[in-house]
Amino acid sequence: MELSTEKLSIFEICPRRYIWTARYGMPRVSLIGALYRAVDAGLRTEKDPERAAENELLSIAASPGLDITGPNVYSVAMHTAKIAGIVSVALRSASTAPWKPVGDAVVPGGHAEAYAWRSACYDAGDGHPRRVVLVDRWSDDRKAQEMRSWRSIGEACALKSPIMLTAVTIGSSKDGRRISPWTRCYQHPRNRTYRFKRKTSQEDFGATWKPIWREDSGFPTAEWLTRMQKDGCMADAVQTCSVPVPPRRGDYVREIQRIALDIERWQERVGETPPMRLAGCYGWSPCIFLGVCHGAAAPVPENYHFKILADKA
Repeated sequence: MELSTEKLSIFEICPRRYIWTARYGMPRVSLIGALYRAVDAGLRTEKDPERAAENELLSIAASPGLDITGPNVYSVAMHTAKIAGIVSVALRSASTAPWKPVGDAVVPGGHAEAYAWRSACYDAGDGHPRRVVLVDRWSDDRKAQEMRSWRSIGEACALKSPIMLTAVTIGSSKDGRRISPWTRCYQHPRNRTYRFKRKTSQEDFGATWKPIWREDSGFPTAEWLTRMQKDGCMADAVQTCSVPVPPRRGDYVREIQRIALDIERWQERVGETPPMRLAGCYGWSPCIFLGVCHGAAAPVPENYHFKILADKA
């Protein structure tokens, strides 16, 4: 059996979400899920990271599609593609070399056999496994939550190494758009210069300054990032901290073994409906099965047009 921080995290917050995710094909991809996949493409490509990230997002939007509805699906996809592209360029700015996946590891099993561990961390060329997390805002509470989640502490335990946690603040979402310096600036009405924030005041720009979304601006990415740096935005937009290997690593490894055994038991109970936990509806990202669990029909994915994966039939 192969383990990962995603499997541990999803199963812990909701066994139903985990089992159904493994059993059924996803008709659509969540917006945040597509953004992570697009940034991953930008970080790992040997070519232009911005183009790779944007192309990946738009490819997902075309097929299987994004899990959004409304009249502005295309504009939301373009907006999100631009976020993926500029974030990828910013993270890759220290080196032109592509980031590589950290090699797989092994975690002792609850029985005789060990579990293969598929890491979600990157090798950015600095010798430290690195995890990237995209957040609405970065606070002390969110930092503590991320550092002590399976997605961080599980990696440190499995890899037997401290990991670097890089948080990228992409802003809150409203009507499918993220509001942050990555996505929006303010342009002066007369001299056409643009800014992100005042250097000597916490006040917003006056009503005469026009808000400009990046996908509508036409400004080169390098210029946009330089302006963000000059206006002091980068210190808040990208922050990195270290997650050490816990002093009682063995306790966490035993907890990993316990969760793995629970996963194996539920995988064997084909036909049963796993227990639902409401904490999992929006854990990490909105659950694709929200409509199934909370819909009018019986909570069976087939009633909501989900198809069993061919190798699970």
